Amino acid sequence: MIDALLSLWGSSEDPLTFMQIHRGLVTRGIVKNEKQKTATVRILRKAQEQGLMKHESGSREYFINVVPEEFKAFDYLQRLRSQTEASHFQVGGRFWTQCQLYLLGMPESASKYPDIQSMLQVLGMRISELYEAFRVLAEEAKRRETLPNTNHCIPYDAARELLLELIPYYLGSKAGCDGDGFAFEDLNKLVPEMIEALPEEVDSQNPTCKDIVSEHFQIFNELTKHEEKRWELEWQKHPSEEDEKSKDFALVIIPPEHMVDEEGQDRRWIRQELEEFAQKSPLYIASSLLMFKKENVDNVLDIYGRKLLGARKLNETRQLYEKMHAYNYVDSLIHDFEYYDNKDKTTAMKIIQDLTQKHGRKSIIVYLAFSTSGKCWFLPTPEKEKLLQQFFPYHSEQDIHNWLAEGAALHKPLTEEKWKHLKKTFETFKQDETRLY
Repeated sequence: MIDALLSLWGSSEDPLTFMQIHRGLVTRGIVKNEKQKTATVRILRKAQEQGLMKHESGSREYFINVVPEEFKAFDYLQRLRSQTEASHFQVGGRFWTQCQLYLLGMPESASKYPDIQSMLQVLGMRISELYEAFRVLAEEAKRRETLPNTNHCIPYDAARELLLELIPYYLGSKAGCDGDGFAFEDLNKLVPEMIEALPEEVDSQNPTCKDIVSEHFQIFNELTKHEEKRWELEWQKHPSEEDEKSKDFALVIIPPEHMVDEEGQDRRWIRQELEEFAQKSPLYIASSLLMFKKENVDNVLDIYGRKLLGARKLNETRQLYEKMHAYNYVDSLIHDFEYYDNKDKTTAMKIIQDLTQKHGRKSIIVYLAFSTSGKCWFLPTPEKEKLLQQFFPYHSEQDIHNWLAEGAALHKPLTEEKWKHLKKTFETFKQDETRLY
C-alpha cells in the first residue's frame, strides 16, 4: 500500500495534491472508488506518521521524504526477507572479518554441499575485497568534496582491487567476437594457460600458490564436466525454454559484526570461549575472559555459565575472574602512573589500597602475571620488583620477588597450553585454505 502510494511521485521534489493522490490510488486499486476519500486520508496520515511524507497544514500539496526508488529497494528486501530463506556468511581472513553477506533467497542448507560451500568461499572473499574497495572510494569521494583543492589519489585498497579485476573485467565483459566477454568454454581453455604462465613466486617471501591454484582448477574442471552433461540433458528436454532469472534473490553486504553490533558480538565470542574451553581449568577460562568487557562477561556467565561449566567450575571461574579483573586494573594504574598529575596519582593509590585490602597483597602480585599490559610481570626483573615496592611498601623486595616467581610459575604452563591450542587452530586454517573440497 505504501509502496503504491510512493510510486505516484516521479521525483521527491514534485508536489502532488490530495485529488491527484486519491485518483492515483483508485487507479492502482488501493482505494475502491473515488467516493472513498476517507481511505486515502487514512493512508496519507499513516505515511506522515512513518515520516515518509510531509504536508504543511493548510497546504494542498504533499511531498515525500524519501526517494521512491530507494524505498522500493528496501521494501523489496523487507518483503524478500519475510518470504524466503536467507544465508548469512562472515567473510574475511583467518582471524578477522571484512564484511557480512546476507543472501536472501539462498537456503540455509546450501553450505552442507561441499562444492557450493567452496564456491561461496571463493566468491565471498572476492566480494568482501570489492566491498572494501567501494567503501574506501566512497571515503575518497567525500574527502574530495570537502577538500577540493588538495592533491588526490586513488586509495591503496581500491587500486589493489582494480589491478586484480582488470583481467576478469576484460575477459568476462569485453573480449570475444561479440565484445561481451568469453563464454565458459573459451575461458576453460584460456585459464589453464594463464595459470601455467604464473611464476612460482614474486620473490622469496611471496609465493603465488601456483600449485594450489592449478589443483583447484583441475577439481573444478571435473565438476563442470558433469554439469555440462546435465545442461545438455536439460536442453534436450526443453530446447525452447530459456532459464528464468529468479527475482526472489538479493545479496546484501554490510560492515563486519563488530562495527554493527559490538556488544552482541562480544557476548557471542564469550559464549564460544566457554563452549570451547569448558573442559579446561577455571584458571585457563578466567584468564581467557580478560580480553572482553566485564559487563559482557558477567552477562554471559549469568545466562550460560552453569549450563556450560557446571555450578562448581562456574563458581571457581567467576571468583578467579573477579580477582584477575581487579589485578588487571591495578596493573593498568601502575603502568600509567608516571603520566598522572598529583591528584590522579592520589586517586590511583587509593584504588590500589582498596583492592589490596579486598583481595590481599600477595594475591595481587602473584596474579599480575596474567595482566594484559605490556609490563610482562610473568618475566620478573629487579627493576619490576623495585617498581612494585613503591606501591606495596609493606613488603620486602624478596617477598615481591617470590610472589612474582610464583605467578610466573602459574603462567608458564598455561601459556604453553594456549600456544598449543593456537598452533592447532592455525594448522586447521592452513588445511582449510589448501583444501577445496
